[in-house]
Amino acid sequence: MDLLIPSWAELAGWGGVLVATLLFIGCGRVCAGRAAPEAALVAGWGGACLVLTLWGVASTAPLVVPALFIMLLGVVGLLLPRAALGASDWRGMGRMLLVGLPLLAVMASARPSQPDTFLNLLPNAAYLWDHGFFPADDRVASHSLLPGAPYNLQLAGYVVSLLARRLALNAMIGFNIVLQLAAALLLARLAAGREDDAAAVPSWGAAALGLLLATLINPGFVPRYHLSAYSEASVAVTTGFAGWFAAGAVERLAAGRKPARDLMLLALCLAALVDIKQDSVALVVAVVASALALALLQPRATRGRAAALVLAAGAPAALLYLAWRWYVLGHFAAGELKLLPVAQWQFALIPLILRSIAAAAVEKAYFFLAVALAFAGLVRHWRRRGLDRTTALAAIFAGVALLYNGAIFFTYIAHFDGAIGASAHSYFRYNTHLGLLLMMALLLLARDLVAERGWTPGGIWRRAAPAALVAAALASPLAFIGFLRFDLEATEQRAWLLAAKAGTALVGDRRLALLLPGDNGSLATMLDALIRFAPPRHLDAELRAVEQPTPETLAALAAAGYRYALLSCASAGIAGVPPAHGALLERAGDGWRPVALWTYPAERFVGRPSRVVAAAPLCLPEG
Repeated sequence: MDLLIPSWAELAGWGGVLVATLLFIGCGRVCAGRAAPEAALVAGWGGACLVLTLWGVASTAPLVVPALFIMLLGVVGLLLPRAALGASDWRGMGRMLLVGLPLLAVMASARPSQPDTFLNLLPNAAYLWDHGFFPADDRVASHSLLPGAPYNLQLAGYVVSLLARRLALNAMIGFNIVLQLAAALLLARLAAGREDDAAAVPSWGAAALGLLLATLINPGFVPRYHLSAYSEASVAVTTGFAGWFAAGAVERLAAGRKPARDLMLLALCLAALVDIKQDSVALVVAVVASALALALLQPRATRGRAAALVLAAGAPAALLYLAWRWYVLGHFAAGELKLLPVAQWQFALIPLILRSIAAAAVEKAYFFLAVALAFAGLVRHWRRRGLDRTTALAAIFAGVALLYNGAIFFTYIAHFDGAIGASAHSYFRYNTHLGLLLMMALLLLARDLVAERGWTPGGIWRRAAPAALVAAALASPLAFIGFLRFDLEATEQRAWLLAAKAGTALVGDRRLALLLPGDNGSLATMLDALIRFAPPRHLDAELRAVEQPTPETLAALAAAGYRYALLSCASAGIAGVPPAHGALLERAGDGWRPVALWTYPAERFVGRPSRVVAAAPLCLPEG
């Protein structure tokens, strides 16, 4: 159980996430009035990203200055009578918080995990905390593979770290979970049919259903991605909210009502979405294009104004994207993922790519059958009801799904090289970005179908269903803990232990060789990040990874002046270290001697292994 008990540093991070959430809600309420708290959260984060990014690309003046302004604005929003949260807002958020409490308890001690976290996500977040400005080729060196990648999620982490008064390693994990709770609250309102009443408090049953729809029932929910520092969760949530706000704006424009709040929320949500990942711009374009198509279907007298307003809602995101592109192109020779030269685009691979996509669709049939159901529901509903809110949302989902998949297909031709492109690398992972928008569309389609057919539970079912939903929402995190905490896999636990052992050597010498027999680069990447960014931090450590240590490589390390070497798992004949032991080696003359030996503790957490970190260099069997 000690693995599930958070440390004081982790609790400080969660405290920062909680305060940052409230401040973003306050900012969103200042900008968009009395929007629902979950909508205000996403809008406030988008506004904060706009301010912080524009400041950061314009100068190296500390980001703490605009961050403090954002915090102040958030406090004003929470206290200003016309924007302050009311009793019903607090009750709704509190109800979702209580329903989600087991999930939060399970994730309270979650630590960074997964390869991309250590390659760029955590290094980029740490750079903001350490230096207070964006990286560049002519500035302090970054330890990130992609220092020019978009920073919107890291900017949220930066605000959290300021509030926690330390680099909060769990900031992005916590913020991703809060965003999913916000999506669950919106789904709860949709399930209850109270989406137009921001003051309405979802029932306990509706809150539980919303959480289940956002997680367990959602075919796009993958714990390895969505409960980590990965950006999949934040992209999925902002895409879902953007689709919802766009649908609301289109419906109000068609009905001749004022869409100002929906358009403002849409604009700020798109600003949050556009710079989370490099491919987020495709989702922004897809949302705007889909909403624009619906606007152009309106009567001639109103379509011009509707189209202009939809385009205007995309303007802040366009400004943010162009500002970041200007910065990246002017400050990095590489720094980000880039397209192949046009002459190298892989049109010959199209049949293989299509075959790989089809195989992925079969393997993840639950998700893609749900997509097909949404498309079928859209056709049926449009024929029967015309352009109402449900039709608009389902049509926006359909448009986004088609356009985004087109963009993904393009990247396989123009970006991914060789076998990676031919295998349609991460095709399902990219499609998980559509998961919450898909659930919103299916929920509205199902809700309208139930109302149309007059299907209403009665008697014992009406009383038992909410209780069953609450029980499922409370029990599922505990029942599926092995699927939720990938950071507790044996490889991850042993890597953290090994990083702690490295700290002993780095106290006296910042140069350290990492002897990792059988590594494929995954353990070296994780150790590099943990040594630099996890306490006690050794940011300037000079690390050299050796994947096939031999007497010759050890001699070369000694000749290069390395005093210490960390051996992750010994095979016979390495500096006299017994097999299946780890060791800290110290140079002794022209040779090496072990100054510390250890065996790894038995695996204390049994879950489904992801094998994203090589097992062999950690004395674990492969496969």
